[in-house]
Amino acid sequence: MREQYVQAGMPAPMAEAILGMSTGRRDGFTPEQSRSVITTTPSSLRGWIREELRPLL
Repeated sequence: MREQYVQAGMPAPMAEAILGMSTGRRDGFTPEQSRSVITTTPSSLRGWIREELRPLL
C-alpha cells in the first residue's frame, strides 16, 4: 500500500502517517484522550472544509 501511495505522488512521510492511522484503527488503537464536549468541535468536517480550507486553495 505504501508503494502505491508513493507511486501516485504522495510524499513518503504522508503515506507513512496514513498507513499508521489505518493500521492503528485496525489493531485496536485507543486514543490518549477520549472524545468529550471539550475535545469535540461543533462543526462538521465538510463544513470546515467549505468554510476554512476551500478559500485557501
